[in-house]
Amino acid sequence: MLRYAETHYKFRLPWSPLYRRLPEMVVDAPWCAVPGREVPLMLAVHDAHRFPVVLREVRVVVRAGGQMREVRQNLDLRLDRPFHWIPLPWPDPALPGQNLIDVLFEVEDSKGRRHRFLNHSLPFLPQPSLDVLRLESNFPFPDGWTSGDLHCHTTWSEDPVEWGGDPRVMNDAARCMGMGFWAATDHSYDFAWDHPDWMRPTDPVAKFERFRASFPPKSPDQPIVLPSEEVSCGNSRGRNIHLLLIDHPEYVPGQGDGGRRWLRNKPDLSIPQVLEQAACHGSPAFAAHPRPGIGMAERLMFRRGRWEPNDLHPGLGGIQFWNGGTGRDFAQGMAFWIADLLAGNRRMPIAGNDAHGDLNRATQIQTPLVSLRQTRSHRFGHARTWIHLDHAPTRASIRRALRDGAPAVLSNGPSLVLKAPGSRHSATRSDSPDLVLEATSLAEFGRIDKIRVYAQIGTEPRETLVAELAPASLALQERIQLPANVTYVRAELRTLGGYRALTGAVEPG
Repeated sequence: MLRYAETHYKFRLPWSPLYRRLPEMVVDAPWCAVPGREVPLMLAVHDAHRFPVVLREVRVVVRAGGQMREVRQNLDLRLDRPFHWIPLPWPDPALPGQNLIDVLFEVEDSKGRRHRFLNHSLPFLPQPSLDVLRLESNFPFPDGWTSGDLHCHTTWSEDPVEWGGDPRVMNDAARCMGMGFWAATDHSYDFAWDHPDWMRPTDPVAKFERFRASFPPKSPDQPIVLPSEEVSCGNSRGRNIHLLLIDHPEYVPGQGDGGRRWLRNKPDLSIPQVLEQAACHGSPAFAAHPRPGIGMAERLMFRRGRWEPNDLHPGLGGIQFWNGGTGRDFAQGMAFWIADLLAGNRRMPIAGNDAHGDLNRATQIQTPLVSLRQTRSHRFGHARTWIHLDHAPTRASIRRALRDGAPAVLSNGPSLVLKAPGSRHSATRSDSPDLVLEATSLAEFGRIDKIRVYAQIGTEPRETLVAELAPASLALQERIQLPANVTYVRAELRTLGGYRALTGAVEPG
């Protein structure tokens, strides 16, 4: 579980190595920026209502293009609310390529003591530079495609181990990264508890209504926000799993693995019960991270499990197997999706990052009460779902595309479009009897290393590799002979820089 880490909860113990009588303070910025967009650099502050401080001075240093630039600010800003998001200056000029950022900041506590920190105030963690990739051109997808992060968390997800990002900051970051939409999939169990006292019960229906109303309607040149919910519910074995309900208008209860009820951890609703509620409103529903790494403590204390093949009920529109990283959970999750394809289903693949704020890197509670760690996986907007829209992007058209299984590509950079003759979607329909591959990368992502095309032949229980290309270039357009009796085709791409893209299943007509 990766997020802005909560370090003040002690489980009623008198002391914790992570506990400090200071707010958590983290400098953050998006991992990339498209041309012409301002990079939101900010200081995120949590729990200052418990530990007020005065932010005295900030020094920002940026290294890029062989240059080092610096700017200082004397702020004398009192911080005493549960959340603060303080914009920081970016020294001019903005240079393309890799930008390394270090922020030295000084605060004064209630006893007049001064504390200086580099990049964050969290204990026992290194202070690596933030790394922002300023692209020289936009992401290389063709017209008609738009991208979003379909699994992330905001300040409405707050509990003993985590706190999420500010929706306005995340929206500014999404714009900076060239995203067209994003879904705030906050936890069902967190809506049942108060804010800022996240150990006091509250009315979850009223809180969910406030959550949905807190996102402003789309304005020009701003991404579309889909207020959503990550529902904790029960699989066929009675274990807690997570399901994404996108832009669902009503609260769906689910506190099974929320941790506040301790060993009363049975699921509130089953998967079919949640899907029944989703169907009432036509809300897109997706299996979240179907193959997570689950430790023994999570199995015993939180009754956590994983999605099983017989949990893939009608009404489940897709599977989110790309959850930030590309490790074992990614490989096993994709295999789970492929097995579902081979069984004759055409559920939509989607990507998200499970970011709780986490624009540049994520912080994890490694050992409860004892240690933290950081990772570059699970950054907001890194792994994205690209969808093709036949009309202008609106909240309704994106919701409809996700519900109806529009053409989808999962990518953290390069573009990959696979077309087949007779496909029912114009964006994936070839104008010849052949398969058509169109792929593009950017210099920042590296040249295209490998592209593989897989197909199911007839009712074979496994896929067949029908083409493998190694262009070592930034762009490729290739025609491939369509084998006989193909049920579906799909493609995967990797660049020399380690970036990936993969398509959904395309059915020839």
